[in-house]
Amino acid sequence: MKKFLALFLSVCFAAGVSVISACAPANTPELRDGATITLFSTNDMHGNVQNSSAAIGVAQAGAIKASTQDSLLIDAGDATQGASFASVTKGESVIYAMNAAGYDLMAAGNHEFDYGTDVLKHNAAIANFPVLAANVKKDGLPLLDSSCIIEKANYKIGFVGITTASTATSTNPSLLASVTFEDEISTAKAEIQNLKNDVDAIVLVCHMGDNANAVDCTSEKLIKSLAPDEWQSVAAVIDGHSHTVENKAVEGIPVVQTGLNCANLGKVTITFKDGVNGARFKASGDVLSYSEAMNCALTPAGESKAAECTGKIAELVSAQAAVLERQLCMLGAPLFGGYVCYDYVESRIVETAYGDFVTDAFKYYGDIFAQNFAQSAGLDLPVIAVENGGGIGQSLPLQDSNGAVVKYGDVLGAFNHGNLVEVLKISPAELFLALEKGLVATGQDENGQLVFDKPSGSFLQCAGFSYTYNPSAPAYDPAVEASGKVTEVKLADGTVLQRGDNERKLLLATNNYVSAWFAAECKVGELGGEDMIIEDYILLKSGKNGGVLDYACDYGRILIANDTSPEKFSVAIAVKQNIADVSGKSGEFHLSIDGGAFEAVEADGNGMITVELAAGAHYLRLEEGAGNYVYVNSYSGTGITHTKSGYFHSCFLFELPPIA
Repeated sequence: MKKFLALFLSVCFAAGVSVISACAPANTPELRDGATITLFSTNDMHGNVQNSSAAIGVAQAGAIKASTQDSLLIDAGDATQGASFASVTKGESVIYAMNAAGYDLMAAGNHEFDYGTDVLKHNAAIANFPVLAANVKKDGLPLLDSSCIIEKANYKIGFVGITTASTATSTNPSLLASVTFEDEISTAKAEIQNLKNDVDAIVLVCHMGDNANAVDCTSEKLIKSLAPDEWQSVAAVIDGHSHTVENKAVEGIPVVQTGLNCANLGKVTITFKDGVNGARFKASGDVLSYSEAMNCALTPAGESKAAECTGKIAELVSAQAAVLERQLCMLGAPLFGGYVCYDYVESRIVETAYGDFVTDAFKYYGDIFAQNFAQSAGLDLPVIAVENGGGIGQSLPLQDSNGAVVKYGDVLGAFNHGNLVEVLKISPAELFLALEKGLVATGQDENGQLVFDKPSGSFLQCAGFSYTYNPSAPAYDPAVEASGKVTEVKLADGTVLQRGDNERKLLLATNNYVSAWFAAECKVGELGGEDMIIEDYILLKSGKNGGVLDYACDYGRILIANDTSPEKFSVAIAVKQNIADVSGKSGEFHLSIDGGAFEAVEADGNGMITVELAAGAHYLRLEEGAGNYVYVNSYSGTGITHTKSGYFHSCFLFELPPIA
C-alpha cells in the first residue's frame, strides 16, 4: 500500500498536479493517530453561486467536500443577496443551490436582512442546514438558531454564528422593526461557555471581517477578548463581511475569509489527538485560489455532486424567467443611459438621465444611512453619490410606447453585475482623483462634440454635487502638481471643494466596483444590492402599485469648461416603416421634444425630419404610431454621427405590418 501511495504521489507531482495536496487534509505527522476533519468555507458570495471565469461556484465547492473524507461545507454569510440569481427570488434560489451543494451550516450576514426578517426566516426554513445568528433577537427572542453541534469521525464540533452588530445601522431600519443586535463579544463568550463541555472543539462562524473602520468588533478583536479557558476551546474562526482574503492566526487560532463572490475557497483542517494529554486538537487555515479549487481532483462522489448541483442551478435559472416579468411601474419619460446607439455607451461619456436617477437613488438611501449612523457614530457629513458609466448597461427601456411597462428584468438588464452599494468616508482630494479616472476626452471638434479615442467605463455620473472639467486639459499626472481635467467640484449647497483638501470629509454612496478605488478603511457601511436599491427607488418615485415613473433629468451636474459648442445644432432623423420595410415615410407628422407638446413637422421626400435643438441631450418622439423615442446628444454625437445603418434607435420607427 505504501509503495502504491508513493507511486501515486510521484505521478501527480510529475504531472504538475500540486493542487491535489491543497485540497486534501493537511499532513500533520505529530498528530497522525487522531482523526482529521476539514472545513471548507465560502463567504460573501452575494448570489454568485454559478461557476464562471472568476467564481468557483457552489457546485465545485460541494464536489470538493464530497471528495474529501470527514469534511463539512460552511458559509459565513451574505450569500442570498447581490447577483440577479439571488435578487430575483429574494435569496430563495441561493438556498436551493446551497442545498444541492450539500452545505452543512451558515451564519447570517448583514445582507441576509435586506429582504426583511420574514423572508430571512423563510429562507432559513427551506435550508437543509442550520442558519445561525446567536446575537440577533426579535421582540426579545432569538430570531434564528444560536449554535449547532455536528458530529464527524466520532468527534463533536460546536458551531456558533455571530452577525456584526453594525447591521443595525447599515440596513434599512424599516426592515429591522423589533430586531436587536447584541454585543458580539459577550454573546460569543456565553455561547462558548454553554458548549465547551459538550463538544471536542468550537468553531466561530462570524460575519464581522477585519475592517475596524466599518465595524466596532472584528473577528480579531473578538478572539483577543476571550479568556484562556474560552479561546482554548475554539479551533478556528470562519470569517466574512469585509470582502478581504484572510489566512492568519490570532492567539494561535486560524482565521479564514475568502474575499468576495466565491472567488476563493476557505479551508480549515482540525486534527484531534485521541486522548493525548494537552491540547485536544491542532488546527490550521488555508485559502484555495480559484485555480487550486477548480483543479482539485474529484472522486466519483464529487463528480456526481457537481453534476447534481449544476443541474439544480440550471433548473432554478430557467424558473426565474417569470419573476423577471414582474411589473414595477409605468414609464412616463425615458431614462436614457448605457447602450443607446449600437456599441456606443452614452453614460461613459456624458451625464445621462439614468445616471442621474441611479445616483439620486444611492444618495437617497445614503442620506437615510447617514442619519442612522450619525446617531451612533457622530458622522454628520454631506452625502454624495456616484455611479460609474460602465455600470449602466442600457436605457430604461430601449424601445417604448404609450403606457410602457417597466419590469424587474429591465432593471437587471441594466445592472447585471451583482454590485453592492457601499458608503465610504472620503476627502475632497480623494473625490477629485476618482473623477479624473474617467475623463478621457482630449478636446472638442468644431461642432462641440467631444473627441476621444475610447469612452471610459470609469466616467462618473453623480448626485449631491456637480463637477466641471476641461476636456482639452492634460490628463491627471500625480507627478505634476495641480494637474488634471477637473476645474471645479461644487456640493449641492454651493460649497466649492478644493482639489488638495484632505481634511474635510464626505460620505460617498457608490457601488463596490468604484469603492475599490479607495482605501479599504474608507468603507463605513453597505446599503444593499445595486438592483434592489434601484428597484426600491423606482417604486418610491412611481407611487408603487403600477404607478407612473416620470423623472425629469436636469442635465446640470457634469459641465464642460471653456465649452466650444454652438448654442444650436441641427439633426436629421429618418422616419421608417418598420424593420421589415425600411422605406422612408414622407408628409406631415407631429413631433414632441423632451416631453413637450406635439407640434407639426414635415418629412422630406427621403423620409427625413430635420430639427434644430439646443446643445446637449434631447429625446424626441412622433405622435402618429412611432412607438420608439429617439435620443440625440451634440456632445457625445449619439444619434448624429455615432449611428449604424439599420440600428433603429436613431430613427422614428413605425410599428406597422410589413407592406405586402
